[in-house]
Amino acid sequence: MSERGTVLVLAAGDPGVAVDPPPHEMVIAADSGLDLAESLGLSVDVVVGDMDSVSPQALKRAESLGLVIQRHPRAKDRTDLELAMTAAVSAGASAIHVIVGAGGRVDHGVANLAVLASPDWAGAAITATVGESSVWVVRGSLDLPLHVGEPLSLIPMGGPALDVHTDGLEWQLDGDDLSPYSARGVSNVVVSVPVRVTVGTGVVLAVSSPTPPSGLGVVAD
Repeated sequence: MSERGTVLVLAAGDPGVAVDPPPHEMVIAADSGLDLAESLGLSVDVVVGDMDSVSPQALKRAESLGLVIQRHPRAKDRTDLELAMTAAVSAGASAIHVIVGAGGRVDHGVANLAVLASPDWAGAAITATVGESSVWVVRGSLDLPLHVGEPLSLIPMGGPALDVHTDGLEWQLDGDDLSPYSARGVSNVVVSVPVRVTVGTGVVLAVSSPTPPSGLGVVAD
């Protein structure tokens, strides 16, 4: 399997805002992500899913173009996004950027965030645009392309994140632990660049939204 650069994965929904996808070598649409791709003017290479939510018109156009369509039964154990992420890894992606439309069901939204942090694609750099928010999956150390004044929340996934260090944030972490049952890492703010997040053990979602932070940020011990 040859290694690719960035693979773009499109999930369901209306982005709600203008999206500027990063440079990429391949586009995979997860079911109605095909409709999202059309709305963004993106050419799709592969369509994956049970095809229960994609519009018939978009699917017909994909078939007429001879796109690769990987159909799965509706009775399945993995979501369409998981199937698309698996396809991206199988294609040799070194990085995967996911675009998820705004709105939709809360359970789907929570599940999508959990999928991003799955160890199944820990070998690739995972980033996402979720509605108006930017998301980075942090394992080890990662520098984030943020500017002074932008908000940042750190959310542990799958368990506690241990020995977390930050640089460039108003409320610094210096070897602290973050619990998945606490909002301690929510609503921090960038005060200097570069912004670096380092996780000793575990995985963290770093999330930046366009609205100013309104909380108190990291709670002091």
